[in-house]
Amino acid sequence: MSITKNVGRQCVVAAKVDFTMGTGTNVSAVAVYPAIDVPEGAVVTGGYILVTDATTATVDLNIGDGVLSTRYAAGVDGAATGLTALVPTGYVYPAADTIDVAITIAAAEAAGAAELVVTYVVQDRAEFSQG
Repeated sequence: MSITKNVGRQCVVAAKVDFTMGTGTNVSAVAVYPAIDVPEGAVVTGGYILVTDATTATVDLNIGDGVLSTRYAAGVDGAATGLTALVPTGYVYPAADTIDVAITIAAAEAAGAAELVVTYVVQDRAEFSQG
């Protein structure tokens, strides 16, 4: 028995979005905020959320999608600077979707900033061949 090699190759796609938190900013209330579009067949391979400017009040962030709001990260503390790695799950998107930032706890006076980076590949995509 042998493995049939696939000569098709693709680059990993990286998508980044910066956002601010607090009254009058991108993210200001308990809600789900679509942040990054992913196509049908996408498989998230990694990424992170980096709180670059800690909020001045309590803010908790989840990173997920339209099916599961905590698919990649849960309970990220927006009141503390730092990087939280996303946890890839192997989930294959059956249709186009978005990676969302869900605010589960938010104080109206919170002010801060973060960046979200998501890396993914797309099933059955080949950009070039090797061999």
